[in-house]
Amino acid sequence: MRVTRIGLALVGALLAVGCEKDDGPFFAPQVPLAYTRFINAIPDTGAVDFRFVDLVEYSPFAVQLTYRGFTPYQGTAPGARHLKVFTNPGGVFTQIQYVTGIVLDESPTFEAGKYYTVVAVGYARTAGTPRVKLQVYEDPIPDAGSSVALRVVNLGTGLGALNVGVTAASTDPIPATATFSNVAYLGASAYVTRAAGNAWFRVTDATAAEIVTGNGRQAPTGTAGDPLNNLTTIGGSGQAGSVVTAYVFPRSVAGSTAPSVTTPSLVFIVDKHPR
Repeated sequence: MRVTRIGLALVGALLAVGCEKDDGPFFAPQVPLAYTRFINAIPDTGAVDFRFVDLVEYSPFAVQLTYRGFTPYQGTAPGARHLKVFTNPGGVFTQIQYVTGIVLDESPTFEAGKYYTVVAVGYARTAGTPRVKLQVYEDPIPDAGSSVALRVVNLGTGLGALNVGVTAASTDPIPATATFSNVAYLGASAYVTRAAGNAWFRVTDATAAEIVTGNGRQAPTGTAGDPLNNLTTIGGSGQAGSVVTAYVFPRSVAGSTAPSVTTPSLVFIVDKHPR
């Protein structure tokens, strides 16, 4: 009889605990973060890894990022961070001795609430000049409103200062006054607003020669959203509210392990998609 009473008492206690009021829902703590993305602008080397080596949490990374490759913005713990860039050819070369060659070892500082583009740029091989370095851009992403906002960043190692005119068609004359004037090597222009529509970036060097050719000059136009099918708008020059940066790259070094890129080129990255 005593065993039965004890058992009933335990069941009653468990039921009482189970019926206690739930204090939920419980939300993850809001942590102040910076936002970073990575770009590989090393024209004479194969794929690289970007890794923060000081913290585990809020430490985004990139694995086997090839020349002209990039990542999206990702939440990053702010402050002075320890970042390393390693070679990583992949394939059969996955043994430890092949993937731990350090290209860069830097400690950039990031501020919470701000956006940054972190670029490995320059020549990594011993014969190359200028030498590879880490270039960090703070991206002051604007509100484009009913227009689009465009910007140019010159990662063209060896190309010098550049002028960029934006036209509605590839056959339009290059503007006499450049939309983005005298963008120095490693320089970033201010954002310029423009009506939504086709945008061809006409890049000229000191001789006024157009150095980027073909369809690679046209910014992506994006895709309109479809709320009925729960599809959000993909940013581009044709979608109002978009913010886009055009990055200028040089040709890759012939005979190197970088992907073959035989002429200067543009890579467009959407900084902000319309809401």
